[in-house]
Amino acid sequence: MAETVETLKAKAVEATGLRDFGEDWFEQPLAAWVKDLAGPSLKESGRAFLARLAVTNLLRRLEVIDWCNRHPEIDDVAIPPILYITGLERSGTTLLHNLLALHPKSRSLLRWELMRPAPPPEASTYRTDPRIAEVQASVDRLRGTLLERMHWVNADEPEECTWGALDCTGLLGRSAVMLMPTWSRWLEDNDLRPSFQEYRRLIKLIIWRNPPPQGGHLALKCPQNSRNIGQFSEVFPEAQFVFTHRDPFRTCTSVCALASHITAPLSAQEDVWRPNGSAVKDAVRFMERGMTQMMAFDHAASRVAHVAYPELVRDPIPVVESVYERLGVDAPNDLASSVGGYQAASAGKRAAPPNELPTFGLDHVAFLARPVVESYCKRFGVEPEAARLTGILQEGRSGIRPTAT
Repeated sequence: MAETVETLKAKAVEATGLRDFGEDWFEQPLAAWVKDLAGPSLKESGRAFLARLAVTNLLRRLEVIDWCNRHPEIDDVAIPPILYITGLERSGTTLLHNLLALHPKSRSLLRWELMRPAPPPEASTYRTDPRIAEVQASVDRLRGTLLERMHWVNADEPEECTWGALDCTGLLGRSAVMLMPTWSRWLEDNDLRPSFQEYRRLIKLIIWRNPPPQGGHLALKCPQNSRNIGQFSEVFPEAQFVFTHRDPFRTCTSVCALASHITAPLSAQEDVWRPNGSAVKDAVRFMERGMTQMMAFDHAASRVAHVAYPELVRDPIPVVESVYERLGVDAPNDLASSVGGYQAASAGKRAAPPNELPTFGLDHVAFLARPVVESYCKRFGVEPEAARLTGILQEGRSGIRPTAT
């Protein structure tokens, strides 16, 4: 039997015993998701997996709303200043996020608390909460895959905001957009401010019993939100922004490689990732929307810090210092040693990134000559990356050095 909005909601109700889904805005992206579940692009196993993802999202929604309803004081929690990292996917946002999270007055949102936010984290058990091991077990099942080599986030490490969405707009970290055309178009065509308002409430829940240090800030990131950055900034006036920049050809081919790996087991169509196939064209469109939105936002915003990916992987310490200076945050005195400690702790956590990636039919020179891409590179001084920089952690004075491939 084909799933519907009501059958998916009913499964979540049955699993939790809760019935209050809050505002019904979430039913719009869910309905788009349901339509694609019935479409021809999915294997039966993929259809079942993606339906379970939606139910899991609805479970979290019910639990979070229940906590907030029973504790109305959560709505009074003050959101502190936010350092918000965004940019094109695969442009260094994860690396920068981890480095900014080292600040002693920083509070990031970890993968486990975004994926399992209820009950809200307690400061006394923040590092020992049993949900950490549960989420880590799900992560460890992906060991040895391309996902580990390209984007690895352990349960107790900072994660991007899209994993905390409670309204079926962040399913699978939005990597399913190439398989779900109705849902993808819905995300492109609709105002996401209601989604960000719900995420604002989730943040209040998460920091309610474990806030940032006194006088501290949140360090958050989400490259997917570069395409809605103006809307996000309206909902979060506390935010100052950091844009990461990298050769768009390199980010686009990297996105294609990662997304094709994630979606291949779910897809019934083998040709969407062929050179210049439909999924590749979608990826280019998403990249260009992000570039367009960042250019427009940078013209209007009073304070945005910019980070060049090659400089970040070559010598991160002065890059991080420049972000703090630009955004008016005091840099910690032990920045160099904390970056070195991060390097040591990260060694051996995952396999090395791949030396080469397929181009999916995209030509480097022609891609950079596309009008939107050319304008973006000129606006932010983005240089072509003649050899792919992988940002492998290595021993060295700078702490992090690139490997050219």
